[in-house]
Amino acid sequence: MTCGQTQLKNIRFKSLSVMVLSIEHTSRVLVRWQLEPTAQNLRNLRFFVDRGESPNEFQQLNAEGISAYDMYEYVDYTANLFDLNRMYFYRIRAVEIIDGNPVQTFASHETTWDGDLDNTGLFIIEENYFEHRWIDGVPVMVFKKRHDGTYCPECWDTVLKRVTSSSCTTCYGTGRLDGYYPPIEAWMKFEPDPKVETITEIGLRQSSQTSAMFTNYPLITPDDVVVELKPNRFWKVENVTYPEKTRTIVLQTLKLNAVSTSDVEYKVPVPEGRRRIMVSQMEERDAQMEF
Repeated sequence: MTCGQTQLKNIRFKSLSVMVLSIEHTSRVLVRWQLEPTAQNLRNLRFFVDRGESPNEFQQLNAEGISAYDMYEYVDYTANLFDLNRMYFYRIRAVEIIDGNPVQTFASHETTWDGDLDNTGLFIIEENYFEHRWIDGVPVMVFKKRHDGTYCPECWDTVLKRVTSSSCTTCYGTGRLDGYYPPIEAWMKFEPDPKVETITEIGLRQSSQTSAMFTNYPLITPDDVVVELKPNRFWKVENVTYPEKTRTIVLQTLKLNAVSTSDVEYKVPVPEGRRRIMVSQMEERDAQMEF
């Protein structure tokens, strides 16, 4: 570091907003941000915009970075919004660069175009999270399905534009390399699980559906996989309803279909160490006397 160049102290983001400008023809998403007022010299600061389908895996959109003296906004022309179930998370990274080298990074929180909640919405989320974590919820891991990224090199047919194998462990039947994003740990409240048996031409067939209540984060969409950790049971999301307050999601109600143990989704790796820890946390909670 050149003599006389001092590093920035903590930089805080005041706001981050995401707005869809257009979907038809060309998708355009406007990302804007603000910093908290500061007396520090921001001349070495550059902003980078990250986007991801999952809040725990992002890709950088702009290579050069935006100067601290430019407008604090960026238009994403590469988002695929034709699928109305598609949801992207955005975040901003403020990187201090001195003599061509990154020195430190200040990251914003991630958000979508749903925006931020007011105090009432935050209270609803906090109350539901408390219920799921400390009263009647169970530990789960959420596997967000990949819609972007590299097509599966093993089973994707480039002519027919579809997968050719339902048992491929490279994409787990999704058509995208790795199939699902790394798991997100969470707590959910499951409804009673009805068992249904039907007689078919090949014999007795069991099917099972259930529903679950969840907070607003992370946002879940159809075809994501939810793993109920204690019984190691896999569920695939059929549909989701989103209770809202002023058009901002506060809860999620999931309709889930049980995954057959013979389906390829059961081969998606679940981190065993974290699974045991979360199940132990639930058992310790349930062992405590309520009164």
